[in-house]
Amino acid sequence: MRSAAQFGFDFIRRPSRAMDFVERDPRAALGAAAGVYALYLVTAALFYTLKPDGFPPPVPGAPPEIAERGLWFWAGVQLWSPVLLAVWIAASGWFGRLLGGGRLALRLPAAVFTAAIPLLLFVVYNNSAMPRWGFGLSWLALGALMIPGFRRVSREDWLRLSASLAGLHACAIVLLLPFSLAVAARSPLAYNTVEMAMLLWVLALASYAVRRVLGVPTARAFAAVFLSLLAQILFVFSMHSLGLLPKEVLKALMAA
Repeated sequence: MRSAAQFGFDFIRRPSRAMDFVERDPRAALGAAAGVYALYLVTAALFYTLKPDGFPPPVPGAPPEIAERGLWFWAGVQLWSPVLLAVWIAASGWFGRLLGGGRLALRLPAAVFTAAIPLLLFVVYNNSAMPRWGFGLSWLALGALMIPGFRRVSREDWLRLSASLAGLHACAIVLLLPFSLAVAARSPLAYNTVEMAMLLWVLALASYAVRRVLGVPTARAFAAVFLSLLAQILFVFSMHSLGLLPKEVLKALMAA
């Protein structure tokens, strides 16, 4: 069985080799990916605990920085990470199947409209007398309506998506070194550059994984990943509006 370390290194150096393993033995790949993801959670909690409060400086108009917190706080923040990963996996599979066939001129607007529904619910909730329980029921109804789309993804493909999107967190682990150097140099430009590099790297790896797992063209896979990340962000803000996500944790997730 391939170790978590080898699986993570494959995603960094040879993503095609990692995806070959995912396609060949999704259950073993999921086990290896779990090891990669667990290491990511630990290192992320340690990094944000040690990183100075207020660095890099927030951009104009950003919410105020949270007060400096210790390891237990950041460990608690990371407990939300698996939930957000599950949302990312579910949305990637759903949008991947929606965009996988038919004319793109029809499928893409449908996907964008679907992705906008949580935003519309959020806007209506915050600008009307909709009760909190009504907002929660709207989310449950939206999830129920998406069930047929979830069923279009086979169990094996769900395993492959989960292994892929969890395993690619190896890139976040390896980028901790340049992140740490940027913090040590107190260089916001370097820090933000590494952040942008990580975002592009994750988008590329995730798009490649969705393309391989679901067998969709690269452009459609990228659109599915991009929309799934937007869905993840809307999910975070909606959970805060429902009172399930504390304000300090929301700020920490947005700053991380």
